[in-house]
Amino acid sequence: MSADDLAKKLGAVFSRFGQGKDQKIKPADVEKIIAKLRARRDDLQQHAVAAAGTRDAARMARKLASVEQLLARAQWLLAEIDSPQTDRPAAD
Repeated sequence: MSADDLAKKLGAVFSRFGQGKDQKIKPADVEKIIAKLRARRDDLQQHAVAAAGTRDAARMARKLASVEQLLARAQWLLAEIDSPQTDRPAAD
């Protein structure tokens, strides 16, 4: 799965979270996205090492940075939906 597809999936989950529908978000779904992002990151790291010193090195670095940001967002979201909901308003 491409990083763009994973970004779209994560965006859809964040949209539900923003609408107050975080009860409907399954932690297992976010964990799947995280696992796919980690696999993509590992793949990009291998490609970045192979591309070191070539013109593709900068492109690989940008892709890797993008995946790292997505991974950080997904991990934050997982922590938010796993945390107690005492400090968040209830959704209608």
